[in-house]
Amino acid sequence: MAKRIKKGEPEMLIVSFCDIVTITTAAMFFAMLITVQEAVKIPVFRPTPRSIPTDKQAVFFECRNNELFIVDKARLDDQVADLLNSVSPGVRGGDLTGFLKALQGRPITNQYYRLNPSYLLTAIVALEPAPYVPGESMEGVDRPNGKYQYILTQLDLKKQYVAFLVRDDSFQMFRKARQVADKYGFDTGWELLGIDEPIKFGTGGQSVTVQ
Repeated sequence: MAKRIKKGEPEMLIVSFCDIVTITTAAMFFAMLITVQEAVKIPVFRPTPRSIPTDKQAVFFECRNNELFIVDKARLDDQVADLLNSVSPGVRGGDLTGFLKALQGRPITNQYYRLNPSYLLTAIVALEPAPYVPGESMEGVDRPNGKYQYILTQLDLKKQYVAFLVRDDSFQMFRKARQVADKYGFDTGWELLGIDEPIKFGTGGQSVTVQ
């Protein structure tokens, strides 16, 4: 004998239950479809900025440890020239031992860098960071009265451009410093350096184009 359903007792709605199962299955299918689509998506590669020919002189800044350092290449070049002029031609001709001996006690440095003299015989000026010397912070770069912006005000827009040497731990600093240089109207360029790679100028050395 069939069981009577009492008045007011809720009935089991089989149709609604099937709808819930259908919707849940469809949601899971679309979630799986999106996951697979993202997993096989081909990455988008952005081309590097195109180099622009220029006859302007580069002023170099290094971005390292998310700090900014002025390289001040011109004064370092003057020190190198004075040093080489004081060394005999025979020693400059390729005698590495004699050359390094002649340089003992005559370091070439500035506030942020010191010269690695072993590269000089190959006509390369190689700079390494001076130990324990901090650069300018992100906040300092953003300040109108900070050192970086003061240096920019002393440069000639028509004759000079700003070149950034960027370590891979310092892209945040690079973007901020470039933004400030753009605000002053400077052309800019940049080059990526390895973690422990020295900054090298001369034959086969550093060259950063306007981008």
